[in-house]
Amino acid sequence: MKKLLIALVLGLVSLNGIVQAVEPFVYLSIPQEKVNLGTIFVYDTIIPQALTIKVNSNCVHGSIVASVSSLKNLIGNEISQDRLFIKTAFTGSFVSMLNPVVISEPKYGSHDIVVDFKVQANGANDRAGKYYGTIAFTVMPLI
Repeated sequence: MKKLLIALVLGLVSLNGIVQAVEPFVYLSIPQEKVNLGTIFVYDTIIPQALTIKVNSNCVHGSIVASVSSLKNLIGNEISQDRLFIKTAFTGSFVSMLNPVVISEPKYGSHDIVVDFKVQANGANDRAGKYYGTIAFTVMPLI
């Protein structure tokens, strides 16, 4: 009963004597609409601080997971997920994005996640040009 009472007290706010429930929220924002992965040469290219994810929440949220589509240019050349890597303070080192990657532990409140990327070059097989793809960040539920 004590645990239930504490949970109820934390979920209520008094405004001018009226008690209202506060809905928990988690909001992710990324200031830039595009991520420039730089100019890729024959060697692997590391893009430090490629983007910063701003997390705002009024509750403990689950881990944040990053996933990416392969990158394609307009004539159909492709850089697959297994050649894209991500690094955050949580991962500690670059991790392949072939599968979704946990980039943040469960956390409370507002914080930033700085993301570095690495693109593994495929020598002369990678054609020059602009490549397009999608990066998704998902807040997982607490279990």
